[in-house]
Amino acid sequence: MIHRVQQGFTLMEVMVALIIVAVSLSAAAVAITQNTDNVFRLRDRTMAVFIASNELAELRLARAYPDVGRTTREVEFANREWIVESVVSESGIEGLRRIDVTVLRGEDETNVRTVGGFISRAQAPASVGLPAYEQLDGGPGDQAFSP
Repeated sequence: MIHRVQQGFTLMEVMVALIIVAVSLSAAAVAITQNTDNVFRLRDRTMAVFIASNELAELRLARAYPDVGRTTREVEFANREWIVESVVSESGIEGLRRIDVTVLRGEDETNVRTVGGFISRAQAPASVGLPAYEQLDGGPGDQAFSP
């Protein structure tokens, strides 16, 4: 009886190995795609929070008590177009209005983020009692302010 020494792999072993590699690579591709989508979604949400916070700050700095209603405007931020919808409503408290700022992507008008805030009829004074930098002892050249 002659025994043959087997060298190499059979066709079936090669096919099983290729199937295992193909399944592993497709799972890795799906995971990478999902992570990339999450990064883009988080980037959009972060930018939307910046835009909405800026809108609320601008409304507060205007020192005007806003009327109840809805306003919509387009904003360019980070080289992209965004739609900002501000909804001013009664808060149920005299002299206090609720503002909900919704930021949508300009391309497909998908709601990215909504930020809420309040504006009071009683505004803070323009100066809160802190002296201007030039009014401090010695001004800009004072050594007391040097590190």
